[in-house]
Amino acid sequence: MDTAHVQAGQRVLITAAGGVGPFDVQFARHLGAHVIATASSARHPWLKDLGADETIDYTTTPFEEAAADVDGVVDLVGDGHDRTSTRALKTLSAGGLLVAVPGGVSPDLAAAADAAGVRPTGVLVEPDGPALTQIAELIDAGEVSVEVEKTFPLAEAATAHTQGEAGHTRGKLVLTTTG
Repeated sequence: MDTAHVQAGQRVLITAAGGVGPFDVQFARHLGAHVIATASSARHPWLKDLGADETIDYTTTPFEEAAADVDGVVDLVGDGHDRTSTRALKTLSAGGLLVAVPGGVSPDLAAAADAAGVRPTGVLVEPDGPALTQIAELIDAGEVSVEVEKTFPLAEAATAHTQGEAGHTRGKLVLTTTG
């Protein structure tokens, strides 16, 4: 919300709507954006329930062929895998914003964005009490939901990490403690 400054009526593309992406879908929807999300087809009904207006099955359709004239892209995959940030530049309208979450903005990505007439930015996550309060209020009001895919005892943190790294999580993985 702070980086992209999403406004009502804008078109926003969110790549990899699995773990973090569902929050982005819900935040963009809350702000009044038209939300396009990429995920495997099995996740499409869930993403639509969360507020996605359109879904693209990344396993069958390159998202840059299905989405156009987008005001903002939140890329949660990055150029490290399948050059997703660079490909996302093709979906943006003139002056649009690419938020490259993993990997940030490399010199090559910055040059490609400049050539395309769009703006790239990375994102720096910092402690932000007021933002967390606002998110908690949205959750309490039922505007945003949190899905927990699986819980693990703290002793199984390595297993949870391995599952998260596999990249096919729907919602959050949670570590629990006892005591």
